[in-house]
Amino acid sequence: MLDYKLLHIRYHRKGYKSDEYKAARKIVHLRVAKRLLRLCKINTGVYIKAGQHLASLTYIIPREFTETLAVLQDKAPYRSMEDVERVFKEEFDGAVPSDLFSEFDETPIAAASLAQVHRAKTRDGREAAVKVQYPDVSRLFNVDVWTMQTMSDVISHFFPEFELGWIVVEFKQNLITEFDFENEARNGETTKLRFRHHGDQFSVPQIYWDLTTKRILSMEFIRGVKINDVEGLRSLGADPVWVRNYLLKIFAEMIFCHGIVHCDPHPGNALVALSPTTNKPQLVLLDHGLYRELSDEFRKVYCGLWRALLLNDNKGLKEAAEFLGVAEYVQFLPLIFTQRLPDSLTPLGEDMPDEERAMVHDQLKSVTLNDFLIFLESLPRDMLLVFRTINLLRGIHRELGGNSIESFKINARYATRGFWCETREEEKQRIQKAKARGLSGDEAMVGPVRRWYLFSDAPNIWRSWGFVKDRLYMSIRLRVAELLVRFLRWWYGTRTTPSLEAVV
Repeated sequence: MLDYKLLHIRYHRKGYKSDEYKAARKIVHLRVAKRLLRLCKINTGVYIKAGQHLASLTYIIPREFTETLAVLQDKAPYRSMEDVERVFKEEFDGAVPSDLFSEFDETPIAAASLAQVHRAKTRDGREAAVKVQYPDVSRLFNVDVWTMQTMSDVISHFFPEFELGWIVVEFKQNLITEFDFENEARNGETTKLRFRHHGDQFSVPQIYWDLTTKRILSMEFIRGVKINDVEGLRSLGADPVWVRNYLLKIFAEMIFCHGIVHCDPHPGNALVALSPTTNKPQLVLLDHGLYRELSDEFRKVYCGLWRALLLNDNKGLKEAAEFLGVAEYVQFLPLIFTQRLPDSLTPLGEDMPDEERAMVHDQLKSVTLNDFLIFLESLPRDMLLVFRTINLLRGIHRELGGNSIESFKINARYATRGFWCETREEEKQRIQKAKARGLSGDEAMVGPVRRWYLFSDAPNIWRSWGFVKDRLYMSIRLRVAELLVRFLRWWYGTRTTPSLEAVV
């Protein structure tokens, strides 16, 4: 932080809008980011996790930090076999991997912040991926978090514009959940059930419960390629266009319809593999340690927020902003979610032209870093995790050649559907009725048929009609809005506008 103070003092008279200041600031960003990277690598464990978390906050911190810390996503240091055996002995009453598996590769195939993954084979011949938590990570957790909180307090005391304490609190709460591998296993199984109607297009590795504890997770080993490996996808016969859009559809259904958020969809946590039954590409979702269950009220408001953005409904937008506690920042919501200004003449889903980018830059000149941190701190914690998830997905989508029109259309469809989906209480009642009819737990959760409609008990004529009517109404409104935009652009002399298909 001293570097930043010296930078501000140096350019106090020259001004902070010059190209010279901006170049000097980038140098300071990069220097501080490299120091932070060294700190994370030296301390490992929770610090690696913190670095990964910061690397994903591209909507908050400068690019120099996110790009420098991104190396922690795939290249975390791993522990020795002695450490692995120590955890096994503590979890399985003195047993080591060779006592439980017929084969166990001592070299990990992946290493993350809290655990590393080994390839193995069970006694009955099943290939397994075994995730082993580092031995000291939970024991040192409180000390590490206390250190981070103390550092944050010191920074905030001397530099009030950097109020970061709330980020540490959120990070601590999330990390406590991720320490429990049995919880991760349950999350994975529940997600697999919820998306059973997708058939072989979607999968989650099967859990081997007899070889799973709170610190060791054993699951089915699936051969696949990382979701952002374009050449690998093509070698499997997977179309990158299908992959990028199907990924968005899965997460849009999660958030808008089911009210759950997988909070860590970075490229290492999603594979594309060949289905063992159809030999066609399927999306495999990994690492279910951090989920957030959204309340029905929040989910409905979030669907309403998107509906307001789609229809350019200022009243609905203000109501959503008030619920989220950011009414004074309502003008920034369209920019965050749709990358366009509220009064934009650019058709929905299109990238902003240069003149609008300049307008955005002018509007943001008066916004300080502290203003933005206050905005984020004011949001419900659920929304922060939704932000983070959307941002990670947006990055993968662009890596695979996606554009804003595709993502906009997908979110629009599921926001419209989600507004009519069943609430948690309705889901609970449906499951109770199904069990009373003698259905198994799995069938009770997802229904005995493919529940594409997600509208409680089928057939629900009233709800289905409401959804169809809503979808038609929004399509008409959007088409009228597009025609109006075209007319205004023609009136102002900019008639060349690409066509946009109906988005819902």
